[in-house]
Formats: sequence, structure tokens, C-alpha cells
Amino acid sequence: MDPALRDIRAKMPNIMTQMLLRASNGVGYTNYPDNVVQSFLAQAAESGVDVFRVFDSLNWVENMRVAMDAVIESGKVCEGTICYTGDILDPDRAKYNLQYYVDMGKALKDAGAHVLGLKDMAGLLKANSAGALVKALKEEVGLPIHFHTHDTSGASIATVLEAARAGVDAVDAAMDALSGNTSQPTLGSIVEALRHTDRDTLLDVGTIRELSNYWEAVRGQYTAFESGLQAPASEVYLHEMPGGQIDAKDLLIEFE
Repeated sequence: MDPALRDIRAKMPNIMTQMLLRASNGVGYTNYPDNVVQSFLAQAAESGVDVFRVFDSLNWVENMRVAMDAVIESGKVCEGTICYTGDILDPDRAKYNLQYYVDMGKALKDAGAHVLGLKDMAGLLKANSAGALVKALKEEVGLPIHFHTHDTSGASIATVLEAARAGVDAVDAAMDALSGNTSQPTLGSIVEALRHTDRDTLLDVGTIRELSNYWEAVRGQYTAFESGLQAPASEVYLHEMPGGQIDAKDLLIEFE
């Protein structure tokens, strides 16, 4: 058993853990043999991972099947995931339209997914598009939807709120001190925006502040490794580059 997962499980036995899985790439950036992916998943499941978010960067469902089957066989939760790109409300960008994502959602459901992941790694999904997309996926696919986005543009909280209005089941957010820019939208702000509504999270803002203060101090110890991004930028809608690629580019420039 992996010691880190063992310790996490011991400290929070009643909270589910989740990991990101790049299908046949496992947790790397190269294709691995099927038996390697299967063995890795079996070990991860035994070590304490409960939910596996399986995706393929090209949205090729067939390339996800080995990993998805291994997750299902382990008895864990399989989150078959759609990678979002483009702009579904732009009539001039017809390839990645609403029907494209609905069809992929149906294919993932047929492949055995328990949950439908919606992964917006570049933070391109705009608020109005999120409402239309989540509504269509809920109605036509029917699986619970878990939404993940990045705040590169600075507009992702609006997107999360519109997704919540449309019925999304779960969203990812970052602790305040670690949020924004190429990270996830701010947890405390989302909690407050939804307070006293029918999607109230019921999370305690005092506890969020306490945790955020802790992570703010921790983050200060890693200042030398910051990407150098000073603020969100709407230019992400032009270059459409995922946050990890932006951070890597900026770090390369700094080290040069």
C-alpha cells in the first residue's frame, strides 16, 4: 500500500479520494501497455483511491476503455470524462458543438461510467455555454455531472454558478489562498454566492478562512516556484492554452 494514501485514508476515513487518470497514459505522458495500466489501477484502488477521473486529451472513448474497465472491475467509481474545447455557442465553430458533447456523454455512459466528468482544462467554458451544456447532458445522458474548470480568464466563478443553476452535481474549487489564475475558482466565493439559495453548499465560511490562512502561509514558502502570472487574462479565449501549459511556459522563461 502506498504510504501517503495510507496516511490520508487513516486521517479521513469517511471522505472519498479521487485521482486523475490519462487513460492509456496512466499518470504519465506516454502510452503504457494495457497490463501496466490495469496493474497500476488495481494498486491505486487497493491503496485508497475511491474515484478515478478517466479522460483522453483527444476525447477518444476507445482509448479510455481499458482504464475504465479496470476501474469498474476494482469496484471503485469510474468518472468518464469529456474534455471541453471551443465554444458551443459560436456557429462558426461547428465541430465541437453541443451535440458533439452530448454524443460523447452517451458513449461514456455506454462504456460503463458511473459519473460524467466535464473537464475544462483551459477555462474556456463560458457561463451561458455552461448552462446550456450541463442542462443538455443532464437531460440526454442522465449521469451525475462533475465539473472541473480553471480560472485563467477570471470568469470561472460565473461559469460555476451557471452550471449550478443548470443542475450540476459537483464542482471543483480551490482553497482561497491557492485559487485563481490557472488554478480553480475560489471556494469561499462560490460558497458565499450560493448561500441562501436552493444550491446552498452549507459549508462553514469560518472553517474555510482558517484553512485558507494555513495554506497562505504554506504558499509563501514556495514563492520561488510561482509561475509569475499576475492576474487572470481574457487572452485565454484566443490561444486556448490549458493552465498547465501556461505555467510550464512561464517557468521555462524564468529558468532561461
